[in-house]
Amino acid sequence: MALADIELSNAPSLGLLGLLLLVGYALYFTIYVFYTRFYHLRQFPGPSLGAYSRLWLLKAMRSEKSAEWFQEVNNKYGSIARIGPNLLITSDPDTWRKVLGIRSNYERGSWFDCLRIDPHRANLITERDRSKHNALRYQMASGYDGKDIEGLEATIDNNMREWVAYIEHNSISTAQAMKPFDIARSIQWLDFDLICQLCFGHGLGFIANHSDRYDFQKTLDERLPIVEQIGVLAEFGSILRFIARVPFLNQVLPSAKDKSGVGKILGLARTTIDARYMPDFVPRKDLLAAWLDRGMDRSQAETEMVIALFAGSDTTATAIRGVLLYIITSPPVYTRLISEICAAYKNQSQSELASYATARNLPYLHACIKEGLRLFPPVTALRQRVTPPEGDILGGIHVPGGVDIGVNIRGLLRHEATFGTDADMFRPERWLETIQPQLRQMERVHELLFNMGTTRCLGLNLAMMMMHKFFAELFRRWDIVIVNPTRPWDSRCHGVFQQKDFFVRITSRSVHMDDKPT
Repeated sequence: MALADIELSNAPSLGLLGLLLLVGYALYFTIYVFYTRFYHLRQFPGPSLGAYSRLWLLKAMRSEKSAEWFQEVNNKYGSIARIGPNLLITSDPDTWRKVLGIRSNYERGSWFDCLRIDPHRANLITERDRSKHNALRYQMASGYDGKDIEGLEATIDNNMREWVAYIEHNSISTAQAMKPFDIARSIQWLDFDLICQLCFGHGLGFIANHSDRYDFQKTLDERLPIVEQIGVLAEFGSILRFIARVPFLNQVLPSAKDKSGVGKILGLARTTIDARYMPDFVPRKDLLAAWLDRGMDRSQAETEMVIALFAGSDTTATAIRGVLLYIITSPPVYTRLISEICAAYKNQSQSELASYATARNLPYLHACIKEGLRLFPPVTALRQRVTPPEGDILGGIHVPGGVDIGVNIRGLLRHEATFGTDADMFRPERWLETIQPQLRQMERVHELLFNMGTTRCLGLNLAMMMMHKFFAELFRRWDIVIVNPTRPWDSRCHGVFQQKDFFVRITSRSVHMDDKPT
């Protein structure tokens, strides 16, 4: 009886405690909403949903058109807009240059954690500690810019030669038979094998088989949207490290023992590195050797090789596809470019590949590449930085410390004050007609595509060599026509692009200048 009395007497107090907790949570949520919506960053307009939650950003990611969403929000709300409780986005070149400046106190934001291969080890892309990031750049710079790679252009030529042979034997259309060819995937296979050659010392058969070896592309296609959406969470890095510590959860992470996907590439990287320390290994100057010679440890090198294959090949392939689409859907540009290329190589046999020395000095080709990259940047992720503890003045407004700010690169590269009222048009001539000082201003804004200062893309020189040689080779040999002009490709944006079904008709023609494109 006494026990029952005690239990009954405790019941109201437990109910009251639950009620107090509920009221407390409601009060906390109300204060949080009021603070984030009406006080914190209140001077920056933006979508109302973004003022108190990350749902707007998540919706943008799930749309698979986030780059367009970002451009629309800056067009509507101004060059600095609010898209999250603690997140701003800018399309203003001067603002982003200030954020990335060498003397800037802005640090990389938590978004970079979502690109880790190893939960416990950062890589060149994800390292947020400035001194560690600079140390990685020192170890990797000479390899990426080609200074420490023996026969870099010859390596590209070997892969290009294999790719050209595949096209000639399998994908040329004739008057009797049309062969729709998905050039989006084909470009991907070319770039995959090139980076594999530079990292592993040999290709993996992407070109020869013209298929997804080890389901690498399939794995990226499946996981990239998930990683991008989870990356909306500022806590992603902590979540990833927690998963790595739990035995039954860490099975979802890549392992060098995997038979396919990212894990398979990680295993190949480990095998390649192990071979470097065998007594019978014959030294060679390649990307991996350049890193190891500058003191990179083996585990770090494994991670960086996987990142190189993904970041190096995927972004370059996207850049090539974007530029190609603009060229072949702009007849005046297409005709002028082919005339320039054919004139440059008219005395060169088709058995010889287009040299970079010639291709990089073709002004209209260079203008086409720059203009295509401007309108279709291969990386559209926000790449958030965090304001310094003391805050900063952006757009004439004080921003508190600890606020994330990301770049709307698509909007930035269509900045009308820089590129003119026709900034949305593909017009390579703008790079040839504009005079100083406006041309220099255009160049400075365009450079932000590749970041700047201590975060500038290390693989830029390699990518530019690849792109110039690719287009010179492509257009001196063949005519390219889109099969379905109303739906040229399937392109989906997840910070970087997933593209397929870019079907074209490829027909042969002479390289001589007096042969008109068909």
